[in-house]
Amino acid sequence: MKVNISGIGWVTPSGIGSGRPGETFALGPGRLPALRSRLFLDVVHPRFGRFDSYAKSGFGAIALALGSAGLDRWTHKRAIGLIAGTRRGCQEADLAYFETVVSHGESLASPNLFAYTLPSTMLGEASIQFGLTGPSLVVDDSDGHLAGVYAALDLIRCGFCETAVAGWCDVNSKILDTSPEEPCGAVFFVLTKGSEAPSWRWHGRELMWGTQQAADLAWLACKVLTDKRGNGNGSE
Repeated sequence: MKVNISGIGWVTPSGIGSGRPGETFALGPGRLPALRSRLFLDVVHPRFGRFDSYAKSGFGAIALALGSAGLDRWTHKRAIGLIAGTRRGCQEADLAYFETVVSHGESLASPNLFAYTLPSTMLGEASIQFGLTGPSLVVDDSDGHLAGVYAALDLIRCGFCETAVAGWCDVNSKILDTSPEEPCGAVFFVLTKGSEAPSWRWHGRELMWGTQQAADLAWLACKVLTDKRGNGNGSE
C-alpha cells in the first residue's frame, strides 16, 4: 500500500515543532518544556490546564501535526483516525487521582483528575477540538516507538479510514521504573493512503522508503523532515 506522510508534530525535551524553518528535531530524555494551549492553538483550550504532561504533550503534538498538514481548521467533521503508541500512558494522572482517593476517601476523590485516568482521553480531546470521527485507540509500544504508526497503517489498509494521525507519546512515571536514557515526549504524523504517485510503502510490518525500512521513530521523523515536499517520494 502506498502511503503519504503529509504532516509531523513533536513535543520533546529539546522543544516543540512541526518542521517549519528554524525548528530542530531531537528525541531523547529530559524534562519537557512548560506547555500551554496557546503554543498549539489560536485560542485558549478550556481544559488544557487539567491535563497531565502525557495529555499535554500528546494533544500538542497532534495539533502541530494537523497544522503541518493543513488539517487543523475545519467546518465539517472528518473521518480521520487517531492512534497513539505508549508504554507508560497516563500513569502520572492515575497516581495523582489515587492519592486523592487515599487521602480524602472515595467521596472526595478528584473528578477533574478522574477524567484523565485513561490514556485515550487526550485522543478524545483532540477529536473534539479538530472534528475527527475516525477510529481512535491507544496501543502498547515497547520497541522502536512505531506501534501507533503501524496500527494506523493497518487501519488505513483495511479501509477503516483513509487518513490518520498516529505516533508515540510517553512521559516519565513514578510507577514504572525506566532507564534515565529513555526518550520523553510525543511525536505524531499525518498518514494518508497514497495515490499512484511515488510515496512511502507499507508491507505488513515494514514501512519502506525506497529500499530502506523505517528503523525507529527518530529515523522516520528525520526522514520526513528532510523531504522538502513534506512526504516521502519512495526513492532513495
